[in-house]
Amino acid sequence: MTYIKEIELLYAVLPKILSATLCGAIIGWDREKKNKVAGLRTIVLITVGSCIFTLGAFLIESSTPSDPSRIISTIVTGIGFLGGGVIIQHNDKILGVTTAAFIWVVSGIGILCGLGLVILPIVLTLGLLALSIILGKIEMKMPRERKE
Repeated sequence: MTYIKEIELLYAVLPKILSATLCGAIIGWDREKKNKVAGLRTIVLITVGSCIFTLGAFLIESSTPSDPSRIISTIVTGIGFLGGGVIIQHNDKILGVTTAAFIWVVSGIGILCGLGLVILPIVLTLGLLALSIILGKIEMKMPRERKE
């Protein structure tokens, strides 16, 4: 690949990576201000990483016959492993399930950015943010019962 082709490629993929960064930053900022384990850096890295692997899947397909969905499915598998790593049992409580779910969802948003979609990932990001805030307030008002 010549330098000219590589620069053209950069212009094509940079907006996708920037949209993944923006979506990740919106969710990550919210998680960071709530002092969650997966905060700004982690969420941005997940969205951008998912975007880059998706872009790579289609770059490989353009040069050799391959199926990009196979690489996308391995992103989902890897993210599942990452999400599973944040779930822990502490005393009688299971912690980190919501963080694992956030990791899973933001990875999907990063994949959508890598596919070249713009509006859908932003709408999903804002929806996820709103849902997180609303459900968080509802959970705070719910009475807690200890299950034995």
